Amino acid sequence: MEIIFLLLTILGIIVAIIFGYLQVVVPFTKGEVRFSKRFPFVETAEAVPAAKPRRRVKKKRKRFLIPALAIGILIIIVVLIRFLVFQAKAIERVPIAVINFTNRTGDEQFDYLCAAIPNLLITNLEQSKHLSVLTWERMRDLLKVMGKEDVPTVDEDLGFEICKMDDIRAVITGSFTKAGNMFVTEVKVLEVASKKILKTSSSQGEGVTSILKIQIDELSKDIARNVSLYERVATPTEMQVMEVTTTSIEAYNYFLRGREEFEKLYWADARKFLEKAIEIDYTFASAYHYLAMSNHWLGDVEARNKAYEKAKALSSKATEKERLWIEADYAATIEGDQEKSFRIIQELATKYPKEKEVHQTLAIIYRHKDLLPKAIEEFYKAIELDPYFGNAWNELGYTYAQMGDYAKAIECLKRSASVSPGNANPFDSMGDIYLKTGQLDEALDQYKQAVFVKRDFGHSIDRIADIYGLREDYAEAMNWQDSLITIAQSNWIRAVGYRNKAFYSQLSGNINQAQCNLDTARMLLEPIADTYSIAIVEFLRSATYFHQGKFQLSQNHLKDCYDNLRSIPINEIFYNFFLGLIDLKQENLYSAKARLAAISPILPEVAIQDKDLAQLFHDILYAEVLLAQDSIEKSIMVGQNISKYRNEISDGMFLATPHIPRDVIARAYLEKGEIDKAILEYEKLVDPDPNKRNNFLIRPTWRYELAKLYEEKELRTKAVEQYEKFLDIWKNADADQPELVDAKKRLAKLKAGS
Repeated sequence: MEIIFLLLTILGIIVAIIFGYLQVVVPFTKGEVRFSKRFPFVETAEAVPAAKPRRRVKKKRKRFLIPALAIGILIIIVVLIRFLVFQAKAIERVPIAVINFTNRTGDEQFDYLCAAIPNLLITNLEQSKHLSVLTWERMRDLLKVMGKEDVPTVDEDLGFEICKMDDIRAVITGSFTKAGNMFVTEVKVLEVASKKILKTSSSQGEGVTSILKIQIDELSKDIARNVSLYERVATPTEMQVMEVTTTSIEAYNYFLRGREEFEKLYWADARKFLEKAIEIDYTFASAYHYLAMSNHWLGDVEARNKAYEKAKALSSKATEKERLWIEADYAATIEGDQEKSFRIIQELATKYPKEKEVHQTLAIIYRHKDLLPKAIEEFYKAIELDPYFGNAWNELGYTYAQMGDYAKAIECLKRSASVSPGNANPFDSMGDIYLKTGQLDEALDQYKQAVFVKRDFGHSIDRIADIYGLREDYAEAMNWQDSLITIAQSNWIRAVGYRNKAFYSQLSGNINQAQCNLDTARMLLEPIADTYSIAIVEFLRSATYFHQGKFQLSQNHLKDCYDNLRSIPINEIFYNFFLGLIDLKQENLYSAKARLAAISPILPEVAIQDKDLAQLFHDILYAEVLLAQDSIEKSIMVGQNISKYRNEISDGMFLATPHIPRDVIARAYLEKGEIDKAILEYEKLVDPDPNKRNNFLIRPTWRYELAKLYEEKELRTKAVEQYEKFLDIWKNADADQPELVDAKKRLAKLKAGS
């Protein structure tokens, strides 16, 4: 609108100058007009015939109208300019803060209003385009900077200190009391620079519900009129807090408690309070939004999606900021439109530049786009707003790790731990970095520290189990999964525990127990509708049947797995890879080659973080196809590329790695008759140092195959060592496993022969 007025002003000036010059100045210079006795009227210089007096009068009026028109245009210009100047001043947002209110009722049951009233006022005042309101979260950040984060309430003196730190011009405080059933809320607006009272206001109503229904709106409008220049002279912003929050003060109290638990990362506790808020007010958009995010972190996909749908449907009943957050999360999670979500987050960053969460979210998006310098820039913007923003330091550490600067990554994570005492996440993150760099002892220490801080920290428990798995201590890995199942706060976490127990049962040769655990995991996942977790369960079933030689069942469950995965390039390659392996086991070389041909054109489309894995799948299947068609030398040559890939230990891929036939080179050498080289390849695969195996798990049957080769080469001691190691790992295996039966016979024979 301002641009339109500016263009009209410029146009008006040009028109006035041209008209004035052509219609007044030029005729004067030519002597065609002159001033009349009644200035500023003008009249023509030449005589006009008496027979036509009306025409002469008409000309004189015309000459008068020309300068009058010019003067009128100039007046309009002046008005427009003054309007624009006023707009320029008015458009500047006035920074204000709202601090704690005092309970003067004498009844502790109303203490919750000390925080509820300021939060409601902040929410309402944020609707004004001419006020910049210090959020409750930003106030807590500033208190942390001051070393006063544990202060229970912010009084006037502390409020002034906070405001001076953030260039706030006015601070709002107040109190509430009651007489009988009549509640009265009073506010004071104080100028920060002088500490003078700028405005006092009060509102009253019957019952505590009147605070939400009447008083917050009345007080907000009065504050806005007296603080914002624009809203003194123009139509004030409509402020109806119930239209953007809830109809119940009780529901709002539960919402505040749920939001607080969410910010502590206590998802289950947050969900409990948020569900209570929604039970009271089923139209509470913001409560649905936080509930959706809590369910996301608890892994309850179906409940998450339902909550997002409700939040989106009710988003008109939220503030602009909250509505944009809802739309961004909905686009990313429900619509799967990451670019749309990205655009909305950018809009949030423009409109709310002091929101640290916006900058962090933007930074994470940049990191996923592999725009790491931009990601780091946004993280530091968030940290500048709150140097004690532990989560931003944490994510910044991961970003430096992605750039390969592990020293800087650990430095950031240590900073995260120092500014977030009592938070398990920084220790868990340091464990991830140490694990990525092959420092397993250090990683294990950090993960255990995370569990010490928060005993149900599921990710750390998973990783502890994984490290024991890398060391072939599957029994201890299952013990940690049992602890996860015992303390789990949601069925999704329990399902993950049973799924992972099934995985380690497979590696231990206990297939029957593995299938029972997979059944339990699937049963727990069905109501949640977490398709990714269901896909992993179905893959583990497929792998079990594959190793049992039940290839049709393996193929059926692999199809179920793929149907539950997102249709992205890496998943298409994963599916074709394992189908190709099933084809080769069934001696269907033509079909396996078709699977390989299907993988090749997809490779360029794979996301950057998945490219190594995609290439590994391609190279192994290619080597297997070459081996099946007796191109042994070429198979060995292609297989050499396998050793380049390092396992990054992501949840899904970690569970797949033992089922990837990385022994293809060893089998190729055996086909060629070069047993010594085959032995060397198997020795690499079972090396006790996980770093030398690039963090790949050992498939126990590889020890059995190596033992047979040692036996064939009459390396009796080494053969016995490998048979004993294999049988110790499989001590609880199903008794009818053919490898188990054969290994026992061979070991007994070797020992008898000694």
